[in-house]
Amino acid sequence: MHPIRFRASTSDGVHLFHYLPGNDPAVTQHWPGLLQDWAAEGTPFTEWAVNNCNMEEVAVYVGLVWRLTAGLDRYAIPTYYCDDAQRFLEQKPMPVNWEYEVDASALTATTRDKGFVPGRKAKPLRAEPDSAGRAGLFRLSTPRDLVSALKAVIFDASSEITVFAVAPGPERLQRLVSALSGPTPPTLADVVEEGGVFVDLTIGSDFDYYDSITVASRADLRRRVDELAADYARRISAYELRLDDLASVPDFLQAMPELAGVALDVT
Repeated sequence: MHPIRFRASTSDGVHLFHYLPGNDPAVTQHWPGLLQDWAAEGTPFTEWAVNNCNMEEVAVYVGLVWRLTAGLDRYAIPTYYCDDAQRFLEQKPMPVNWEYEVDASALTATTRDKGFVPGRKAKPLRAEPDSAGRAGLFRLSTPRDLVSALKAVIFDASSEITVFAVAPGPERLQRLVSALSGPTPPTLADVVEEGGVFVDLTIGSDFDYYDSITVASRADLRRRVDELAADYARRISAYELRLDDLASVPDFLQAMPELAGVALDVT
């Protein structure tokens, strides 16, 4: 088990925290059943987006993203596969022009984070003429929604979901949509307001593609980030100690909420 460590920096009044595990994933001992055949439903993938390539660390990421954004309204851009995300989430997205980009093949925060770029999608949104945006912004109501968004994107060499957590209220959502829909690319300072949290989750699947979590906020979240990192170190250690007790997929699924620190259907 390799502890989760975030490196802190600041830029343009925004506090940044980067988790870059490289070749040292947080979970190093895996349930052998992830390499076996599963049924069509009720599997590690259908329930947690965990598979035999992106393993239990995905559940840790889901919990970490959700807990970092607690108490806020969460919206997400699943990169590129907007139509698939629409199908999995069973909701129509809000069209926007810009999305955050991380180069999953790079190894440092400076070389990975590319900032906001024109949104991309695999095929046009099936929507009205006013849906001219290139990316889709979805509401995430529960951790299960985050998992659904991950299932839509996780098949490529790398996959990315960007979560924008804002204070509740339609005016904050409108400002977020406006910032992501202007004629020029926004910066994190344009998007992250007081009380809000930005989290980009990038997952590498192919060789030489790497995971990362980027957190941005106006407030200094150093203590909160460190507390969560320490909590996940404990959770991962406890999980790895009980691997021999997981005899079936139902056993594995029962262990995931404790590892993730969240239940899928809790707001």
